[in-house]
Amino acid sequence: TSLVLIFPLNQITGEQLGGFGEGIGHCSQLTSLKLSFSHNRLTGEQLGGFGEGIGHCSQLTSLVLIFSNNQLTGEQLGGFGEGIGHCSQLTSLVLIFSNNQLTGEQLGGFGEGIGNCSQLTSLVLIF
Repeated sequence: TSLVLIFPLNQITGEQLGGFGEGIGHCSQLTSLKLSFSHNRLTGEQLGGFGEGIGHCSQLTSLVLIFSNNQLTGEQLGGFGEGIGHCSQLTSLVLIFSNNQLTGEQLGGFGEGIGNCSQLTSLVLIF
């Protein structure tokens, strides 16, 4: 089962991003998920909760998340990576964070979390 949701050029701030991820996490039969939040006003406050919610999609084999052109600082990047790391069936992962305000302070935790995706055969990270 596949789901594609694209929310470009809006005023989404991310206050409900954690709840959104939790809701998607209830889609237990999803194998392919593509979400784009490019050109919004996300700050990353709920990025960890969002990743945790997505991590409940245990059947995901392909995941594309686009967060380019927002205001993400990276403060929740470690928790985000940890959550995504629970997607143990992932073989393809594309994460795009270009044109944000990432500081790199949580980059280690992010890498450790993503490193738990032991089935990955294709990984694209754009910062």
